[in-house]
Amino acid sequence: MSAAALVTPADLSAATQGKVSAADPRVQPLLDGVTAAVRRFCGWHIAPSYTETLVLDGPGGRILTLPTLHLTELTSVTEDGVALTLYDPATGLGDFEWSELGNVNRVCGYWAARHYWTERYRGLSVAITHGYDDAPDVAQIIIQVCANALASPMGATREQAIGFAASWSSTAPGVSGGMSLLERDLAVLATYRLRGA
Repeated sequence: MSAAALVTPADLSAATQGKVSAADPRVQPLLDGVTAAVRRFCGWHIAPSYTETLVLDGPGGRILTLPTLHLTELTSVTEDGVALTLYDPATGLGDFEWSELGNVNRVCGYWAARHYWTERYRGLSVAITHGYDDAPDVAQIIIQVCANALASPMGATREQAIGFAASWSSTAPGVSGGMSLLERDLAVLATYRLRGA
């Protein structure tokens, strides 16, 4: 199962005031491609909120960094086949604590038997809910890129005939249309990008 779409064909049609039909067979593949490019650049799904179980390599240190910037729930952690428990500062019992930014600290409490995460590949299984409820700025980027690509699917910058001329917005010098993330888009997406992505 994968995260839900950030933008639907109906959203794109509404944003273009019906100039792009939601039924156009080019729309869904283009939305899927642009969304995948945005999520790949950022290193995670961003929105909407989504529940999944991740199987991860053990980092070996005290901090496990999950692929998210908005963690809302950490349901379970299993390390090398052993279920761990959330740390309770009142009792000093438990194995881990977590932050909204996706960092999971291996607790060094009084009763903790281990102080570091495993180093085993695929040694951790983590069930989480993460992602923003919505990300309108990211959705707008996807809409703009798709609208530009559909406006000039062959990449033409200008068309002219007797008594008629049309120019399309450029996504790069001499290039119109296509699936291109512009510098302005990347600047917005950088705020959602994982460290090291």
